[in-house]
Amino acid sequence: MKRTAALLFTLIVLSCFTTALFSQSLQDNPDYRKSLELKRQSEQAFDDGDYLEAKRLAEESKVYAERSDAWIKMMLNRYKANSALRRVETQIRSADNVNAAENFPEAYQSGKALYEEAYQLFQDEEYLTSYDKSLEALEVMSVIHYIRPDGAKVAAYKVRLLPDNRDCLWNIAGYDFVYGDPWKWKLIYEANKDKLPQPENPRLILPDMILTIPSAEGEARSGTWVNGVIQ
Repeated sequence: MKRTAALLFTLIVLSCFTTALFSQSLQDNPDYRKSLELKRQSEQAFDDGDYLEAKRLAEESKVYAERSDAWIKMMLNRYKANSALRRVETQIRSADNVNAAENFPEAYQSGKALYEEAYQLFQDEEYLTSYDKSLEALEVMSVIHYIRPDGAKVAAYKVRLLPDNRDCLWNIAGYDFVYGDPWKWKLIYEANKDKLPQPENPRLILPDMILTIPSAEGEARSGTWVNGVIQ
């Protein structure tokens, strides 16, 4: 439990730290610098006893500060939307690698259509709507997985981080390249219990963990499934 909490805390801190650094770099913009200069002039006018000028300069400083805040907010939304688009592009490339157009035509076509919408919205500077469309595309394509044409099974599986969803032993066992039967999740659990952050809790598996997939009935197994590709 402590290990998991520490990991989650580290991820949160790193995310906040990265966003904070990006925000700080954005804050160094012309409107913000102009606001600071006007604020300094307002304070000087106040010290000189020119209260009307001090008020005027303070109000003008506020206008530039608001412009700076609006620009920073827009740029942060743009950054978030752009990152989401890159994730969808990666997902589409992975889907192409597993012949998703043929094996999962509905999810593949829907995902690509949503990506095209998200891309156009980004070009139109509708960043928040673009971000939401990208997340929708990722969710739609999360069902796409590798289907081995020879029916052979994998020997290991790399846990994925899915948007608004997650890998779990039940789902993994149900994939046709694993067992094709979710009720066999206990086989995976028993084979990987010592790897889990909480060995007594089969529900807690972490992204990027490599799970061993034991043979259920002596079937041949080989390779590791990594986001749609057998390695």
